[in-house]
Amino acid sequence: MEMGAREITDGSVLPMRSAINWAVLGLVIERPGHGYDVLQRFESAYTGVIELTSHSQINGALKALEQRGMIERLRPDDPNPDAQARPRACYRPTTTGLRDYEQWLNSFSPRGADAPGVFARQVAVLPTATALGVIERYEQACLNETSMIRVARAQESAGGRAAVGRAGDQSLEAQLISEEKHLALAAKIQWARYARSRIEALRASERESHS
Repeated sequence: MEMGAREITDGSVLPMRSAINWAVLGLVIERPGHGYDVLQRFESAYTGVIELTSHSQINGALKALEQRGMIERLRPDDPNPDAQARPRACYRPTTTGLRDYEQWLNSFSPRGADAPGVFARQVAVLPTATALGVIERYEQACLNETSMIRVARAQESAGGRAAVGRAGDQSLEAQLISEEKHLALAAKIQWARYARSRIEALRASERESHS
């Protein structure tokens, strides 16, 4: 999940790895905002899932995203001639930020053990056409994984591995793990199909409102 946006550090190009940074980018894509607004929405969306050790991490994420060219500042929303006042910087996503965010979501693997709701929350901020593409790719990846499990099972059956003793224990372990993965993938496929149907309905509604 570290594809997409990159940074330059000491001459080296590195992928962005911070889950906080990606979550903050998604929040800015959802709605432009200043640091405190983003902090409030982050805590509402991710408390218990992506933990902050300090509120200053939000400002750090905004700074990092700006340095990468993924977000940019708007004019202060409340200019004040008082020299003591410090207008709050408000951020919006750039074309680069939108592109890299989509690429990052497309790198999600059905094998991942992401916390429930995180992927859904991060897909939901995208424009419907983009979100639909991400969900379709994810669904296909789940189907591909399911096919691989079925092939592996067929090969094991054809091999007739009637092992005993310790080998038998390993065979049982493999069967249990295989079934667990298969059931988890089935649930992910069902969710992806539900998500796709909801996004398609939303797109249709958007088209009707603009016709």
